[in-house]
Amino acid sequence: MRSRVSLFIYLLVIVAAVVPSVTHAAIPFFGPIIPEAQALCPGSWALVITVLNNIIAFAITAVIIFVAPLMLAYAGFLYVANPVSPGGISKAKDVLFNTIGGTIVALAAWLIIAAIMAVLYDPSAVGKTWQSLVTARSNDALCIDIAGSLNQVVPGTYVTGIDAGSGQFLTLPTSGDCQAGNLMDATAGSPYALNQEQANTLSCIAVPESRCGARTTGARTPEGKPTSASGMFQIVFGSGNDTCHNLNIPACSQAAGVSGNLNCYQQFSGGSPKRDSKGNITAAAAACQRAAANVTCNAQAAACLVKADKGFSAWTADRRAATQRNCITQYASLR
Repeated sequence: MRSRVSLFIYLLVIVAAVVPSVTHAAIPFFGPIIPEAQALCPGSWALVITVLNNIIAFAITAVIIFVAPLMLAYAGFLYVANPVSPGGISKAKDVLFNTIGGTIVALAAWLIIAAIMAVLYDPSAVGKTWQSLVTARSNDALCIDIAGSLNQVVPGTYVTGIDAGSGQFLTLPTSGDCQAGNLMDATAGSPYALNQEQANTLSCIAVPESRCGARTTGARTPEGKPTSASGMFQIVFGSGNDTCHNLNIPACSQAAGVSGNLNCYQQFSGGSPKRDSKGNITAAAAACQRAAANVTCNAQAAACLVKADKGFSAWTADRRAATQRNCITQYASLR
């Protein structure tokens, strides 16, 4: 009885030690091992580090979720099958302790090495990992800069890039509201002003997102459920309670004809605008829809996301976003 109590206490200590490590290490990790936004670009050393980190995370995930439970079940079987056999109980303990101990050692080694490398890389970075520091500058740090710069292109000029998915040219629009020059004008003077490269990338993204503003509502998820995605860049109100998704931007309040913040995150539920007791769309939700339909508001909200995310990841989460990822690879990676 005493040995069982000791074993129980030992397991509690082990669990207490493992849970923080697993949480800090972002386990479980199921991929993608190669980040989708960089899958088609020439990888830098930062991308190599990221891929190696993801491989190790996936391996530890496999051990914790698949291997460890089987070994623990086997140890339990040995305990049950050999209740009076000292040899069987000893073997069960060895299997149990080795499984748990090995998992802890693997996690600890990974975290310790990452912490040491972070200190060597940047002594002032406390509580950071090496890989996060290497890629902290932006998502573009994962790709090798390619010779040739779109910064030399005059706004509105015909510019093409090669579609890495099909080998065809992705052409930047030369007419319509989503032209790069129009996007730069829409964000000029705001905290979210776009440079030429960012404007070119968003101009390319606007085509698969909304056909350059021709289809601004009615989007659905891959499962067919409605979504609050609105405007030229399909800003999803319910995606995050932040300045960008809330449309808490002066240009958006002006476009909606209201004063103060719109707080659009609170005005939608399940991808649809909230309704009053009579079944009508609430005034606050309607204001968000008016704002999102405005080119200046939507462009500044998109630019807000680019600045906040340090890249264009807001348009790559959907598995149908192959063209958007190609836009990012072709235009955001050119320097």
